[in-house]
Amino acid sequence: MSVNERRLQAGSSDRLPAVSESPLLATVAIGFLILHVLAGTILLRASAGATAPPQQEMRPSFYD
Repeated sequence: MSVNERRLQAGSSDRLPAVSESPLLATVAIGFLILHVLAGTILLRASAGATAPPQQEMRPSFYD
């Protein structure tokens, strides 16, 4: 057995098993949902902070 044949046999045993399509699609879908929930949370926080009026404007005026 040559050195090249030994490398080929060792390399083929080190490969990861093939992932079927369903678990791969489920993983991608879960990652997609997590990403969009995080992005929505960040955007809602940013927009809520930008549209909130200052504290002085929120108090009623009793002296008018």
